[in-house]
Amino acid sequence: MKYKPYNLEDVKKASAENKFTVISTFAGGGGSSTGYRLAGGNILCINEFVEEARKTYKENYPDTPIMPDDIKQLKGENFLETAGIQKGELDILDGSPPCSAFSMCGTLGKAGSKHSDGWGKTKKYSTGKIVENIEDLFFEYVRIAKDIKPKVIIGENVAGLDAGEAKQKRNQIDKAIEEIGYDVSYKILNASHFGVPQSRRRLFFIGIREDVSEAIGLSFMNIGSVFPQENKEVVTIGEAFDGIELDPEEVKWCNETWIKSAHYKDTASLMPDDPDKVLGGNDYHPKGWHFNVKKMSRHHPAPTITTNADVCHFIEKRRLTIKEIKRLMSLPDDFIVTGSMSQKIERCGRMVPSLMMKAIAESVYENVIKPYNKSLDKPCLHHV
Repeated sequence: MKYKPYNLEDVKKASAENKFTVISTFAGGGGSSTGYRLAGGNILCINEFVEEARKTYKENYPDTPIMPDDIKQLKGENFLETAGIQKGELDILDGSPPCSAFSMCGTLGKAGSKHSDGWGKTKKYSTGKIVENIEDLFFEYVRIAKDIKPKVIIGENVAGLDAGEAKQKRNQIDKAIEEIGYDVSYKILNASHFGVPQSRRRLFFIGIREDVSEAIGLSFMNIGSVFPQENKEVVTIGEAFDGIELDPEEVKWCNETWIKSAHYKDTASLMPDDPDKVLGGNDYHPKGWHFNVKKMSRHHPAPTITTNADVCHFIEKRRLTIKEIKRLMSLPDDFIVTGSMSQKIERCGRMVPSLMMKAIAESVYENVIKPYNKSLDKPCLHHV
């Protein structure tokens, strides 16, 4: 499956179709927003607390209003006023609240756990910002949804939320969305099944306002049909990197910082070049450590791109460059990521891959927003 590079001008043209409206919370640097725009969405405003993320977003989408406050200090009316709409008018409320309280194995964070910051603890970002009770931010998102009453809620979190003890929190999120008047379903999706050259499993909640569900013949019994169809034909690293032009300075930094690291000296240096499959560090470290270190294979999608660049090139002795990471996150080739190299890597690693969100948004539009507008027996207001 060939990867098709694109640029911000393509995003702008797609968004100009103005098929549906979106407000995005926890918007980060704009990965999910790019996906909504590619699907024809109009982003009315976003909320993002981290300063460097806001800088990245503004560089790429300077006309989108950005609300910089902690979501705990905001009310739905603040979003509605900024977006210039009334309660109940918004099509989609998007949100990817931070998920550090859950490990990928489904461990529920507890004080002292090596897997998380612990329930009721604090999270310190690389920027120095501190957010209290980070694991409860999903419920702040639901609170905003209650105030705004969008037709559809789309929430994203780690796949570990559906494993082990963490299911308790997933069930609480389900219940919270239902209690504000929505039919809700969740599903774990892999980005590699939507044209993204990366194996990245994430859990998505889709909530549909009850009156909307009723109007189009959906209910909690069949709402799962709204999720997009998966394509098992994947994009490989070799296909994703075809034609990419690298920055020599970036390549130099990625090489020099990598070969000096313990992850390279103790683990990655032992891995064979150009492997037939993705290699994991715990199979090569003498004591089974460095499980986050991965070596890509050109014959497969990349493993999950994290915030600390532990995924290394399949032949060259280096980390991945920002241009390569942008391809793996299915971002536009000319997408601007601000900050230091470490901040750029972290910013990309926190994003929802754009083509993954595009597929979800397109399916929600075709299966919910579009038929609901038709059920009202009047033209869609966004095209008037």
